[in-house]
Amino acid sequence: MRSTVQSDRQHYRGRRWIVLRDPVTNKFYRLDENNYKMVGLLDGRRSVDEAWKTVSEQLGHDAPTQGEIIQLLGQLYTNNLVEADLPADAAGMFDRYKKRKQREVRGYLASILFARIPLFDPDRILNRVTPLLGWLFGPIGVVLWLGLLGYALFELAGSGRADMIVAQALGDAASGMEGVLAPSNLWLLYAAMFFVKLLHELGHGVACKRLGQRRHSGGEVHTVGVMLIAFIPIPYVDASSSWALRSKWQRAFIAAAGMYVELAVAAVALLVWVQTDTQSTLHQLAYNIIFIASVTTLLFNANPLIRFDGYYILSDLIEMPNLAQRGKDYLYYLVKRFIYKVRRPNNPSHGWAEVPVLIGYGVLSFFYRIFITVTIVWFVMDKLFFIGAAMAIMAIVGFVVVPLVKLVKYLATNPELSRTRKRSVTWSAATTVVLLLLVGAVPIPEWKTAPGLVEATEQRELYVQTEGELVYLMPTSSKITQANTIIARSENPELLTERLEIDARLKTLEAQYDQRLAAGENAAAAAVHDQIAALQARLRDLDRREANLVVRAPYTGRWSSPQLDGFQGVYGRPGESLGRLVSDDYLRVIVLADQNVGPRLRSELSVGSKARVRLRGEPDREITGRITKFIESGRKRLPSPALGLSGGGDLMLDPDDPNAEQTARAYFEVHLEIDPQAAAAGDYHPGQAVVARFSLPSKPIAAQVYRIIRQLLQNR
Repeated sequence: MRSTVQSDRQHYRGRRWIVLRDPVTNKFYRLDENNYKMVGLLDGRRSVDEAWKTVSEQLGHDAPTQGEIIQLLGQLYTNNLVEADLPADAAGMFDRYKKRKQREVRGYLASILFARIPLFDPDRILNRVTPLLGWLFGPIGVVLWLGLLGYALFELAGSGRADMIVAQALGDAASGMEGVLAPSNLWLLYAAMFFVKLLHELGHGVACKRLGQRRHSGGEVHTVGVMLIAFIPIPYVDASSSWALRSKWQRAFIAAAGMYVELAVAAVALLVWVQTDTQSTLHQLAYNIIFIASVTTLLFNANPLIRFDGYYILSDLIEMPNLAQRGKDYLYYLVKRFIYKVRRPNNPSHGWAEVPVLIGYGVLSFFYRIFITVTIVWFVMDKLFFIGAAMAIMAIVGFVVVPLVKLVKYLATNPELSRTRKRSVTWSAATTVVLLLLVGAVPIPEWKTAPGLVEATEQRELYVQTEGELVYLMPTSSKITQANTIIARSENPELLTERLEIDARLKTLEAQYDQRLAAGENAAAAAVHDQIAALQARLRDLDRREANLVVRAPYTGRWSSPQLDGFQGVYGRPGESLGRLVSDDYLRVIVLADQNVGPRLRSELSVGSKARVRLRGEPDREITGRITKFIESGRKRLPSPALGLSGGGDLMLDPDDPNAEQTARAYFEVHLEIDPQAAAAGDYHPGQAVVARFSLPSKPIAAQVYRIIRQLLQNR
């Protein structure tokens, strides 16, 4: 072993391990106790064969094999941890160092979306800062941290601005807020991000220094640099010297120190945001800091599936270092052992208890890396198309081309396949063909969703027909189950007075009519008869007006009268609206499909095709509808504010429309008829916002992805 190499004993999952540290490169390597016994015997006087025989006598069947010894020495030699009596060894060390740097550069290029560029050594600076700030990471600091977070949340609850947090993040057209990703806010967002991440990395460095200085090794921080996340520079520090600490809780705390600092910064920014004017630059900057230091740090830094803070916290707490690489290596091990039938492949697990963790993490992290890469590339392409397209090409190279080249090289040249090379090539080729068929030939169901609104095909506005004082009105949102149900009743005392007057005059005229007939005055009798007929007509009109004082439902449905709800002594006049009666027997859904979905529904579906309809936010309440009509011409006017962003919907509103009634882009209408009994059972009624799901003809995954890319290219 080189004299500068340091070693520390640690325990992982009940087993003793030795962590080797190279102070020149600040790199760490882990050996189990048996391998370390072999390495410890290499004092420069024994040969490898003598050391191995000694270990074999001491450990028996637990001693490492000759093949394992060769692999171990090769790894130590490659990483400049051992010296050997070989000619030009110094030149070999520089050559190995050069190759290791080349591997690091290739690693940076392979992970271009998360590349790290080291800048300088901050160890001396941290030695001066830690005595001043180190107490913040002790018991007193933790208590103050909890108090700060609690006080900030208390102030937010009492400010009445809690509902603005989400609205300002997403943007609210009704209030004029554009959201954190608005072009005018990007410079503030990046300034907040750089400031918060700088404090985040300072937290890692100070915590590492404070806890590491208590022992003879650990606590050194020799690298600070810039990490490019989607080409956006963010500061970072290398606090990997915390691996030398024996306490897993201390190592986990150092990994969490950045989030610890960020949440404290978020709490201070929240207090500033609550106390400042909503239109001020300080208020906007404070909100950006809140967003960066709370939402993004919890979604990304705390996520253990990518190699940020959450990953190292998880690795330390479950005592499984190098979890990501070992998870990937274990999946390779399964393929080599059970498919390629390699004899004695290297097993990266150290017991059955680790197997489910390695498999689960290896699979989940692989798919999550693909997901997060696609998400970032898609976001950048939406904002900066050509940069996003370049990132997409690099992602394809990193995820597809490079692994395929490595696989072909491994199948063609690796000596461990000397016995089973033909089998390995056959299985690999067959798997590739199956994957290509699954992607390019096998039809896969395709669904598209679009927002919509429940409407009634039968609805009627009911009006006051006879003036009078409203003494009864059915409550709004009432369900009417029988026709002719009384909805409103009015009283008009003047009608009763008028009836009494007409009745008295009729009696007088009828007496005069009888007298004229008895006296033979036929002409006079005819004149009186005409007066009687006129009064009787007035009585019939009076009967009609009195009957109209009671308003009845012409059919069953749901009654809505928000403008008169809770009335007291309202005097209605003819023509004034009482409310609306909407039938529940004949309902339809108006679906608003955007320009990517609407034309496809028209071309690939037909009238009579089925669609699934569910209430927005309630996936369990789902019913079936049938397409009855396509409206091909695009339109922008919303049928209901509930479908726009300001009403909680999905459609982007036109920022130039002060009434928030016009959409930013034209949409296409599709009408669905829904079964009335199913709608009644699911408590569907007019005015509700829904989501419609259309099943399109099945197509291979390649065809579906090709269409998505074409639409994206045509939009740009």
